[in-house]
Amino acid sequence: RDTFFGREDYHQLLYAGLRPENNHTTSGRVETVPPAIRKPRPLWTGKQVVSSVLKNLTPEDFPGLTMTSKSSTAAKQWGTNSEEQIVIFKDGELLCGILDKAQIGPSGGGVVNAIYETYGHTIAGKLMSVLGRLLTKMLHMRAFSCGVEDLIFTPEGESMRREALSKSHAAGLGVAAKYVSLQSENPDTNDPELRRRLEAVLREDAKQAGLDTVMNQTTAKVSGDVTSTCLPAGLVKPFPKNQMQAMTGSGAKGSGVNANQISCNLGQQVLEGRRVPVMVSGKTLPCFKPFETSVRAGGYIVDRFLTGVRPQEYYFHAMAGREGLIDTAVKTSRSGYLQRCLIKGMEGLKSEYDTTVRDADGSIIQFIYGEDGLDVGKAKYLSDFKFIAENHMSMFHNLGIKSEFGRIMSNEAAEYNKTAEKKYRKTGDLGASDPALSIYSPARFAGSTSEKLMRDAKKYIDENPDKLIKDKKRNIEGVSGLTKKSLQAIIDVRYLKSIVEPGEAVGVVAGQSVGEPSTQMTLNTFHLAGHAAKNVTLGIPRLREIVMTASATIATPTMTLHVNPEIPKEESEQFAKGISRLSLAEVLDKVTVTEKIGKGVAYEQAKSYTVRLQLFPSDEYTKEYAITVEDVARTIETKFLPRLQAVVRKELKKKGDQKTLKKSDAMPEIGESAGTIEQESGRPEGEREGGDDDSDDEGDDDATRDKAKANKAQGGYDAPDDDEAAIVARGRRETTPEDQEDEGFVGSPNTSDDSDSEMEDSEASIKKVAYNSREREERIKSSKYTNDVSAFKFDDKTGASCTFTIEYAAETAKLLMLNLVENCARDALIQSIPGLAGCLLTQDKYKDPSTGKEVDVDVIMTEGENLMAMRLHQGVLNPNRFFTNDIAAMLRLYGVEACRA
Repeated sequence: RDTFFGREDYHQLLYAGLRPENNHTTSGRVETVPPAIRKPRPLWTGKQVVSSVLKNLTPEDFPGLTMTSKSSTAAKQWGTNSEEQIVIFKDGELLCGILDKAQIGPSGGGVVNAIYETYGHTIAGKLMSVLGRLLTKMLHMRAFSCGVEDLIFTPEGESMRREALSKSHAAGLGVAAKYVSLQSENPDTNDPELRRRLEAVLREDAKQAGLDTVMNQTTAKVSGDVTSTCLPAGLVKPFPKNQMQAMTGSGAKGSGVNANQISCNLGQQVLEGRRVPVMVSGKTLPCFKPFETSVRAGGYIVDRFLTGVRPQEYYFHAMAGREGLIDTAVKTSRSGYLQRCLIKGMEGLKSEYDTTVRDADGSIIQFIYGEDGLDVGKAKYLSDFKFIAENHMSMFHNLGIKSEFGRIMSNEAAEYNKTAEKKYRKTGDLGASDPALSIYSPARFAGSTSEKLMRDAKKYIDENPDKLIKDKKRNIEGVSGLTKKSLQAIIDVRYLKSIVEPGEAVGVVAGQSVGEPSTQMTLNTFHLAGHAAKNVTLGIPRLREIVMTASATIATPTMTLHVNPEIPKEESEQFAKGISRLSLAEVLDKVTVTEKIGKGVAYEQAKSYTVRLQLFPSDEYTKEYAITVEDVARTIETKFLPRLQAVVRKELKKKGDQKTLKKSDAMPEIGESAGTIEQESGRPEGEREGGDDDSDDEGDDDATRDKAKANKAQGGYDAPDDDEAAIVARGRRETTPEDQEDEGFVGSPNTSDDSDSEMEDSEASIKKVAYNSREREERIKSSKYTNDVSAFKFDDKTGASCTFTIEYAAETAKLLMLNLVENCARDALIQSIPGLAGCLLTQDKYKDPSTGKEVDVDVIMTEGENLMAMRLHQGVLNPNRFFTNDIAAMLRLYGVEACRA
């Protein structure tokens, strides 16, 4: 582009590129093209040099190459109204675009790939050799150099950069205030209430992850604005004269990120998928304030390498750099061992002459390689019908259709394909006929193609969108007499020629295809989007989980459920809340525990704990979680209190055992006789140390046995590493607590005809509430699972608080009751579906099969998996569009074909 060569340079480039190809031995002519400019002296453009190379390499009797493709260099680099990013070859001449990484690099779809498809492998090999020498000679003439001038901005560019970055200063405060629901009060950085709420957020990992995510989204937008504003418009040297932009934009070396960090800013530093961690003091570094809201304190760097980085930013950047180095060093061994296991397991697989894939002992693994028999390396242009039509003469000669077509063309296979397609259109049943590939071998019969290719080819030939096919009815001439039959014949023969070669070591190729990219994957699981429903195992741990651990219980199961289109968004949100796991702790605002010793109800001298559960306002939690006050009261009565009693008794039993062990052989304390301490002097009822504790101990024994079994199973390989140990541990852990029940879609329908809310007579309502409270208290006191409770009061009217008292003998050991209450509140579930935790309604892209366009649809992302339970809600969910990463669940419920897909 924008390059002219005189006669000497033009001839030198052509000779240096073409002549060594034949070792200077042949006497063949080097063909040239007329110069683009004749006066005042002949000049050839850079595009003409490429056209001359192709002219000399095109075989005799073959027409020139015709293709349209895209280059790596972005359109915005060339400025507005430029089409230089589109590469156009017409009859062997380069008319538009440049040759960059997309055209002559290792990716498919470039000019080298196109030459291979049209002229064969020999010419493609020659082209690569010629281009290598030509570009080397070009660098001899015009060296490549990159200087500071390529990196600096104009004064206007600098002011645009400063203006774009200035948004980041206020962004942190705004996001933090919004996250803690203080945006309406417009607080400043020193606001005490803001700092109090931020401290609560930063002390809890899940909330901090959410804040990190929102901050990252904001800073990413700032960085994007800076880049789009300043590059390439703000640079002193414009593209393509700017060597740094030319180098990174064309794909020669480096990426846009490198140029960005030098000229614009370094951006957000990420450590294990999160922002910079906060110390106990609430600071990220000693020089920042505690609970600082500015994005700079969170690791966002507005400085750039060109003008230097401040010490704080340098420290954060060094932390991120060190993590990258460690990650690379550690994952090398992990990915290497993973690849070795894959190769070892699949090294015997190879394709046979009958297109099957078999193991070393002859057992069939696949009846047709990859279900269509195609070699991926040959299939790039198979469905590019426009390219085939434009180069049909070259394809005709290259494929040898004239000599071979009669031998390999099978009318039976083509006719069978048509008949099967008609049956499908009439019945709508995909299983109406077997595919042609299962009856006619694609390696023997041309015309036995995959159903998808057959449909796509038929659609292109019938519609003729590029008007390249001769059509008398529509009065279309086409290109050099290309008819529908001849194009169909070329497509069929190309399919046959693209079949994988017999003897191909497809197992090793598959192992390498998975193993090599694993060297570039992340080592650890990162929390995506700061939401539990999005937390999935990725990268090397997920690969190891599938291939090496192969556990039926995966670490982070998830489902994506498509909502029926007629369901309104509000109802979808209610449904998502209704199937989410909700614990009592999530509706608790504050817990207070008062301990006192004095006269009790069941003991002369009692140690009593009065616990007050302060709930959030009932109108808030009923609306937010789609539950009722009665659901909360029932959960406290039937799940929270029995669990608390069991846990307290277990703690007392443990402390009693420890005292006995400690004092049995030692000297007795003053005032006490030697011997065992009585464990608990309580009411005469014997069931106090009964059922619950025994069942807990049995559960512990079961867990120990499970652990021993798992360790034995793991013993076959090397000792499990951290990732595998975590996966196995999660597999052992029960998906739901022992007292968890499936309470359906929601705890109780939050309907307007609720008797408490719509009772006209207020006095009757108050009497009913009082009666409910007394009845509930009697039930709790009389139940053997909650008979340690001596008093209970739940505020049925407002649903805002609950107070109860638990009594034990005065001499029982001291308990940290607050911790026990908090733990039990987390385990007591108001509503749940086994296997499911958090669920979130969000938008996702979905390709509509009828129109082929991508549309936004409502989907529910879940943490956990329970496909059976979701089948019951077909009124809300589309049962044909359930997605999950739990391979074992798909195998169990939908069979091996769905599991393999």
